[in-house]
Order: sequence, then structure tokens, then C-alpha cells
Amino acid sequence: MSDPNVLPVDAEAEDRSARHFGLVRRDLLRGVTGLAAVAVAGPARAQEGEAPLDPRLSADTVTFTVRRNVFKGLLVRPRVAAKRPGILLIHDQRGPSAAWRAMARRFAMDGFVVLLPDLVSPYEVAEGSEDAANRMARIIPAEHQLTLDTAADLLIKHPECNGAVAVIGFVWGGPYAMQFAISGARVKAAVVYYATMPSPEKAATAKVPVLFHWAENDPRTVPQVEPLEKKMIGAARVFESWSYSGVSGGFATDPTSRFYNKEAADRAHDRTVFFLRRHLVTGAG
Repeated sequence: MSDPNVLPVDAEAEDRSARHFGLVRRDLLRGVTGLAAVAVAGPARAQEGEAPLDPRLSADTVTFTVRRNVFKGLLVRPRVAAKRPGILLIHDQRGPSAAWRAMARRFAMDGFVVLLPDLVSPYEVAEGSEDAANRMARIIPAEHQLTLDTAADLLIKHPECNGAVAVIGFVWGGPYAMQFAISGARVKAAVVYYATMPSPEKAATAKVPVLFHWAENDPRTVPQVEPLEKKMIGAARVFESWSYSGVSGGFATDPTSRFYNKEAADRAHDRTVFFLRRHLVTGAG
């Protein structure tokens, strides 16, 4: 029986809507195909000023331990229990915020089990603050990757996750999402939003399908797009690369930001869900 929370994949409809929307689709390739103690801390509640949880969703605060540091995470999924694919959602260097929690809920409404780990939770800093960003900057990337690996293991083992997991990273989180794709050890797909990437040669070693979202007016990332795509093509990797005209980096992250563009953000979200359903639900390559 089909899952009512997961819509069927319609590639023709996606292509038609892309043309009507007027965004640039750069390339779509169909290429060759002991550290953690886990506990559920209890139901998660919306923080002050945030909308209450949709009754169609369930949310828990989970904890996991890495090198004696206890991390928290928000785990959201449809209330009707079922085996579903998972999403590991990586926040930016300032930690989770209302915008990140809303994003986790939105992906859960699309039929996924979503884990938003809080990488600043062991430290006494305010979420979304410069103090949080400074604290995160003092931690070497390998330690962040270890924490994210542990969070991914938690998600994979969750009783409502079917073991097919994707990772999504924005800006600061993008390189970590790409590292998951390169290792290929825990995820079956990765999504990267307007993030600086490792060298094109290294990115082209990705072992799972990758979806890239780029902003036309982002000087940090525009120069890397064409070389990266050429290397991905040359290595016969499965990927999609979309460029959104007239927007800057950050166009899809926080609705309160001056860079946010709802039309482009919604389109990128729809493409992300379409991509993940294809690679996690149907298993198509």
C-alpha cells in the first residue's frame, strides 16, 4: 500500500514546471551508476514565539554523546507511524533557530523522518548568535564531522526510518553534506545549497547522487560551478545542478533574512523533495 504522505514522482511535471518557472537548469546527468549513547529526552515543544507543532507531526528531542559532549537534536516525522526515508538536516555555523526548526517540520510534512542535530547544544551560547558562530569556528572540521556521523547513525537506527537517509547542508553545512556524499558510507543522496565546495576533483569522487542549488548573484560560489560540473560530468557522477537567477546566497534559508526569496526558495524545496523521493523512495538512478 502506498504511503499517503509521499507523493508519486512525476518527472514530466517537474520538467514542465521548471520551464514555466523560468529558472536555469544547468545539467541533469544520469551517470554510471562506541562513540554515542542515544536517548529520547521527550516530546519537543515549540519555543516561545514559534508556531505550535502541526497535529499531523510528531517531534522529539533526542540526545547523543560524542567524546563526553552531550548533543541534542530535533527529530520530526509524520504522526502516523510508518517506515520512511530520513533526512539529516545540517544547520549553519550559528546553530539551529526557528527557521531551521520550521524547515525540519516542512520536510517532515513531505513524508520524511527528519533529524536536525544541534551542534552548539553542549556549549553555553545563544542559538543564532555570533558567540555560537565563534565557538563553532574553534572546533576542527573533523570533530564536527564525527558529531554529524553519530547523528546520522542515530537517524538510520530510528525505528521509523527505513535506513535510506539523505543529508542536506546549507552554506557552512554544505561541505559536510558533500563529505557524506564523498564517503558514501551513511547516505544515499546529498543536497547542497550555495556552499563553497572542496576541489572539483574531490567533489567528483562523490559516491551517491548530489543535488546542487546555486545563487546567480553569489560571488563566493559562482566561479566554482562550471569547473565542478565539468569534473562531475567527466567522472560520470549522478547529479543535478540548478542556478537561480536574480538571487543571492541565502535565498532559501531564513525567511527573516533580506536575502530570502520565497519564490526561489519554494522552487528549490520542491526540487529537493522530488530529488530525494527519486533516490530514496523509488531508488532510481
